[in-house]
Amino acid sequence: MIKEYIKGKLILYVLPIVIILVLALWIINAITIIFVGQSVTDEECKQNQSAVSINVDSKTQEENAKVIYQFLLKNYQATPQGASGVLGNFEQESGINPKSIERQNDPLSGHGIAQWTADRTTLLMNFAKEKGKEWDNLGLQIELLDKELKGSEKNSVQALKATSVDEATIQWQALYERAGTPVLGNRLLFATKWYAKLGSSDPISENTITGAVEGGFEDYNDTCSIESSGNSDSNILESAKKYIGWFHYPNPIAHNLQMIGGDPRKPNKEGETDCSGFIWLALENAGYKVPPNMGWFTGSMTADARGSHEWLNSISDSEAEAGDVVIVNVGQGSGSNGHTAIIAEKWHGDDTKIIQMGGNDSITNESTFGNSFSSLLGSGDICFARPLKK
Repeated sequence: MIKEYIKGKLILYVLPIVIILVLALWIINAITIIFVGQSVTDEECKQNQSAVSINVDSKTQEENAKVIYQFLLKNYQATPQGASGVLGNFEQESGINPKSIERQNDPLSGHGIAQWTADRTTLLMNFAKEKGKEWDNLGLQIELLDKELKGSEKNSVQALKATSVDEATIQWQALYERAGTPVLGNRLLFATKWYAKLGSSDPISENTITGAVEGGFEDYNDTCSIESSGNSDSNILESAKKYIGWFHYPNPIAHNLQMIGGDPRKPNKEGETDCSGFIWLALENAGYKVPPNMGWFTGSMTADARGSHEWLNSISDSEAEAGDVVIVNVGQGSGSNGHTAIIAEKWHGDDTKIIQMGGNDSITNESTFGNSFSSLLGSGDICFARPLKK
């Protein structure tokens, strides 16, 4: 009887307590699973959001450059100068060609747009296997660039925020590329070229870059005409003549629109500009193609005339006449190592008349080629160029 009594009491009092405890533990466990699971899911979500998947194949150098440029602006809020500095480095490293290999018989030599070398070559190959893509796929290499900038090379991001093309180029080389022989002059020249091309323009629409990131590169129209006006245009010469006696040559050498008042249609006569800034103004007001905000210098002018033909088309000395441009560079042509002028008559050598900013004066002036370019002619590279109409 006593045992049955105790058993009844246990069932009556203890069992409900046990049930309550079990239910409580189940509820606590369920809550833990929900919140912990949700935490993991949120973290995974963040990781997925930060992981970039880009399906885009290599095309021309300029198309590749535009995809990289827009990627950096969109994903890293890079300045145009910062992104151009990266492109200048990539052009020196690989010609912005993802298939580029430094030495074919050396599997650890530089590979790809950034010429990843040694352990970074191995990283590229392993990353390609992980992603299921070929190592020389442009999209894959941009994904690796993104991975490095978020990890081992995160210090390089500061170069993307630079407000000077030169500063961005130098920083990216030092922080990301770390080249044994930088050949910095080339990098600066190429970066300036890309800034002039892309710095104030919209190289790819938002829809196009979105398509590249999500499902492959979409074609867009960006044809570059190399047709000039046939013969040179007297409008250029007249435009240049208007500014004789105007402006002052800056020290240090520089140019931008603000230095002449900000409006190319109403320049400040007492403003400052240099030789290539003056050429820019004369061509802009004569209706010819020029980069935004005076974004060129003598080195990039020659590079364009002989290469991409955005603004100028190289011609022979026998073709050069009034309204054409003559450019002379020593090395990369920066600073005092380059000079340019408008040709004022049919070219006939050193005695040919020119209109220039600087040279043998500190204002816009008329002179002759031999007098004004004499210091550069011993080792200088002479380029004759015909401007391209808008």
